[in-house]
Formats: sequence, C-alpha cells, structure tokens
Amino acid sequence: MTACLASGGRVLTPASRDATALAYEDGLVVWAGSDAPGPALFPDAERIDLAGDWVAPAFVECLTPGLDLRRVAARGAVPAALPEPHPVGAVADRVRAGGRVVLDTGVDPAEVAAELTRLAAALGGPAVARCTPVLVGTSGTLDEATLAALAAVGTVLLLRPLVDDLAGTDLVRIAASGVALAASSRDGGELRPWDALRALTSVAGGRGLSPRAAFTAVTRGARRAAGARDGTAGTLTPGAAATFARWRTGELAVVAADDAVQRWSTDPRSGVPPMPDLSGPDPVLRALVVDGTPAGPAE
Repeated sequence: MTACLASGGRVLTPASRDATALAYEDGLVVWAGSDAPGPALFPDAERIDLAGDWVAPAFVECLTPGLDLRRVAARGAVPAALPEPHPVGAVADRVRAGGRVVLDTGVDPAEVAAELTRLAAALGGPAVARCTPVLVGTSGTLDEATLAALAAVGTVLLLRPLVDDLAGTDLVRIAASGVALAASSRDGGELRPWDALRALTSVAGGRGLSPRAAFTAVTRGARRAAGARDGTAGTLTPGAAATFARWRTGELAVVAADDAVQRWSTDPRSGVPPMPDLSGPDPVLRALVVDGTPAGPAE
C-alpha cells in the first residue's frame, strides 16, 4: 500500500505534543511530527492537505448490538464489540478456560472483586488479568478495598455516561486507584461521542475527568475493554493501526488545574495536549480512516 503523508493540521499523538503531520503505510502509523521534515522522509508518499483540521484516534464503541455501522462511522467511530456479559457465577469457568470476563450492569462490584481475588490466589494474578475483566456501568459501591482488588487484576470499568447517572461518582478517585476507565458514547441507537465527553468531564464537585482523560476512555480505554493488549491500540503512536478521524474544529484548548476548578486555557506551557473546546459546538467530521483506508464520508 502506498504511504500517505497528511500535513498542515494538528495531530493528537503521544509521539509529539505539537505534531502537525502524520504518515501511514500498510495500515499502520509510521511517523508523526512537524510538517517540515515530512516530504524528505516520505518523498514518494501520497500527499494529503489537512487544511488545519484536527486528527485524532477514532472513537471506539464497545456496546455494538443493534447499531447501524454506517451511522457509527458517521460519528467518527469504529466498533470493537465486547463478548456477551455473563453472571458472576460463570467467572471462574471463564478464567480457567482463558475466556473474556464481562459483567453487566447490576452486579455488585464487591462480589466481583472478591471472586477475582480468590481466582488470582488460586491461579495467579496473570491468569485473571489475561481475561481483561470488564465491569459495565457504575452500579454498586466502589470503596477503596474494592477498587484496589479490581485494579490488581487489570479490571476495566466501562462507563455509560449518556445512560447512567454519574452524579456522586468520583471518576478522579476511580482513575487514581489503577482501575482502567473505558466509556461508551451510546445513547439508545445513536452515538453521541462529544456529548459523552462533556458528561465525563462535568461531574459535579470536581469529580469529572479532564478532557484528555475522557478522550482516552472513549478511544484507548475502549480498545482495552474490547481486548487489545498491545498498549498502542486507540492511539496514533508509530506502529499502531492508522485508524483516525479528521475533524474541523475551532481553536484547540488545554485544561489547567486551578485549585479544584478546571479552566480552559490555550497556554502551550501546560504540557497538556490541546483538545477541542467542549464548551463549544461539536467538531465536524471531515473523514474517517480505518487501518489506513478511507471508511466513508460523514452523513
């Protein structure tokens, strides 16, 4: 496959905070950086002018049953389906068989934590962690002991910010515990990824995530929930899949801490990657690329 060099934009990548260009070939990201060296590094690449657009990993949706995949793509998202959830009583058999562990909303997190801890003691922590346990939703009590036990075996909490009431849920505390956060942007039969980001960042009392952490939950976190274990899925790191969305947006902003209050800023000295300002209108999807291949226009 011919290499592509997209430049003249703003690229969200761990490779460079100020990246404006991205190269990809054979379905993989091969480079990200500033515009200037791109043509010399990839002289035979197909050139794409980003025209100032923001390029970021595509949103990832784990809760896929009943979704129209064309409408998913039109929201700048790709599907990464979870296995069917199962009851707590099936966890032991699934772990012993090396299968995925997915618990639906309504289960008691403390009960799940106790069962996973028991299995880790009997079979070893890595045997449980390889199953990437996923808890869907935020029902039940997540006290410190429960969070520590879930984090110890690599559990992912899959949030549903447009379905569940997050009031009183301390997402900052959960993230700090080591439990990985993922998020769905599903609302009935539709995806509303930008509204999901707003919900994750606006939990009262300073308990919401930063925009960057929220975006990670709906991209890299969702990939992890779906079973990816390479550490790069859901990012635009060189070597990762070239699966990204191109957005027309306004001025990008960063969030800087000011005591307990988060405020929007455009100060580059913060070191935080700039993101679209969630207080403004939704960015407009210009293109979706999946594994290096255009995946259709927006609606």
